[in-house]
Amino acid sequence: MKQKKLIIFMPSIESGGVEKNLFIISKYLVKKLINLSIITSDKNKIKKKNSRIKILSHNKYFPFINTRQLKYILCLILLFKEIIKS
Repeated sequence: MKQKKLIIFMPSIESGGVEKNLFIISKYLVKKLINLSIITSDKNKIKKKNSRIKILSHNKYFPFINTRQLKYILCLILLFKEIIKS
């Protein structure tokens, strides 16, 4: 059986209920043998990391970006790169 790939697009992670639900759902999906990637610009705000969840972020290249619009644009570029790769 071919493993399915899922990309979750969440450019800005802040403290709140939506983010908590994101992590609960991602842990569940990983248990169901889904190849899961999360695209975010706030990689350092992810507390509990699962080794099976791939986290894509632009912080490695542009760690100084703080505006929400630029975060979305850079995360969209990462999303398009992942779509083209697969």
